[in-house]
Amino acid sequence: MIDFIVSCGVALLSGLGVGSGGLLVVFLTKYREIGQLFAQGVNLIFFIFSSGASTAVNLRARNICYGAVTFMSIGGTIGAIVGALVASVLAPDLLRIGFGLMLLIGGIPSFIRSAKAFLVKKTA
Repeated sequence: MIDFIVSCGVALLSGLGVGSGGLLVVFLTKYREIGQLFAQGVNLIFFIFSSGASTAVNLRARNICYGAVTFMSIGGTIGAIVGALVASVLAPDLLRIGFGLMLLIGGIPSFIRSAKAFLVKKTA
């Protein structure tokens, strides 16, 4: 039951635009004791479905820049292949640390933007 609740919560956050993939991986590794590499794979499969829904909405609203999609698809495919190869040879602990650092580094700019927006609203 908890798996269903967590997956619904992660899907809801994803639909709201929150980068919630890290939450699912943390849940799977810490509470379900699944290996880091496998948890990241489950996370990717999970988000194929949520990104499909987002794509449908944005196609209908004509919010897609096809040039950017093409460019990012090529880079993403190359990055996914290289990343999978690197992840398959790294020790699980090193992979977990790298994933955590990626979340921290990626979250810092969002935190700063949110803090600035909050402070601007407070002073206005």
